[in-house]
Amino acid sequence: MTETTLRAAPQTEAVEYARRLAARTMRTWALMEREELVTAIVAELVANAVLHAGTALELRLLRSPGRVRVEVRDRAAQMPRLTVPGPLDESHRGLFIVDRFANDWGADPVTGGKVVWAEVSV
Repeated sequence: MTETTLRAAPQTEAVEYARRLAARTMRTWALMEREELVTAIVAELVANAVLHAGTALELRLLRSPGRVRVEVRDRAAQMPRLTVPGPLDESHRGLFIVDRFANDWGADPVTGGKVVWAEVSV
């Protein structure tokens, strides 16, 4: 298994740092055909952590045979909820996008917070 990690403060800049790291990692892993999907998932999960948790966060990208797993850990106990946005809604699209792009996703409580994860087949 190969892994890349980013630790960030809960600031909007974290989203761009995470996107860049995801794009660079996917290229390093020679998985350019999945770069856009993974980068979009990373951006949504990190943005959700910044907006809703407001705590330090950790992004992990893990490559294993047949998949890339994105994990975002934060220190908030509140679990995410998937909502289906209306056609004119400008927010509440993050997990909807993750749900559409990922093969599977979920959230697990951990000591001191939670991990929200998504997997993409490669």
